[in-house]
Amino acid sequence: MNEEIENIHIGEVDDIEVGSVENFEHEEIDYAIFHLESGFFATQGHCYCEEQAFLSEANIEGEELECASCGNTFSIVSGDPISDLDLPPLKIYDVTEEEDDIFLNL
Repeated sequence: MNEEIENIHIGEVDDIEVGSVENFEHEEIDYAIFHLESGFFATQGHCYCEEQAFLSEANIEGEELECASCGNTFSIVSGDPISDLDLPPLKIYDVTEEEDDIFLNL
């Protein structure tokens, strides 16, 4: 059974500065959209910590994020946990660029 991919318009490439992250909500679900030197990436919008902190408030260093609330670190590219290997990986979503627009592929 083929599932159709829905391309959700996030905004324009220039809307998110390189090295930063923005929260994006679609159908009451939050996503964290990262613009790194290597391109655009998207993860689930909240950390697994008790506070369910927004990952759009995370500290970014290279291709890693650190939750502003609990301090756990994850790979932005793969979602893999770095600081606590017992944590599940973050959910990762594809992001595509078409001309000057960026799309979240769900």
